[in-house]
Amino acid sequence: MAHEMKLVAALDGLRELDDETVDLVLTDPPYDTMEKWRDMGTTTRLKNSSMSSNEWFPTVDFEYLRKTFAECYRVLKRGTDCYVMCDEETGDALKPILTEIGFHMRKSLIWWKVGKEVEINCEKCGHLLTHINKPGVPGMGYPFRSQWEMILLARKGKRAMPEDRSVRNVLPIPWIKHGEAYPTEKPVPLCEILMQQSSGEGELVLDPFAGSGSCGEAAFNLRRNFLGFDVEQKALDYFHERQQGWTYENPEDAPKVTGGILDMFGD
Repeated sequence: MAHEMKLVAALDGLRELDDETVDLVLTDPPYDTMEKWRDMGTTTRLKNSSMSSNEWFPTVDFEYLRKTFAECYRVLKRGTDCYVMCDEETGDALKPILTEIGFHMRKSLIWWKVGKEVEINCEKCGHLLTHINKPGVPGMGYPFRSQWEMILLARKGKRAMPEDRSVRNVLPIPWIKHGEAYPTEKPVPLCEILMQQSSGEGELVLDPFAGSGSCGEAAFNLRRNFLGFDVEQKALDYFHERQQGWTYENPEDAPKVTGGILDMFGD
């Protein structure tokens, strides 16, 4: 399997790809509305603080997103999906843009940012009864602090139903909260759920705004190929650090892909 992340802007990287060569787009673009929350002083995750040592990253406007997703549509094969993680405000603006490009809007999913899982034991006997998630830490925005994030599911052409039809449209996945986390880092389990619903082993997953590289790790875990772009060197460094822990029990299970789309971005 090939898992590549390149230091290049989303549009520039996409324009180097051939038509209909990608099996899935899964991305979390740095949309402009995040700047609103930062300017209001309602988040510490996205600037230097006692909770995070990370710098803010550059955002893009809707015209840039329009061009980016038009390129995503071009490089996606027929019968494939595009997932876009965003806040509600951005989601509402992106839906007509994606439709105008040619995508069919399938679903608006919810990532419910729950807290850590804890055990619930019987008060009398001490036996384990169940597991529940603690309430998630409040996110950005006043009043009514954010507790969830939108995931748009857009489709190019028609696609067969996924094998697992039990997945709900509300995904309770703990968010990443620690001092070394990359700004707006997405949980690998969340990416895995989306990939399992919309791709198969050996297929190519593309993230034009790769950030921390969560999609790349999910692709590795699920035996998908991965190609990501980002303009920040710190994102590339974070991704390469992730890769240090990626190993196959049998090296022959991870053949180097040759003669394909990823060769265009070889070292």
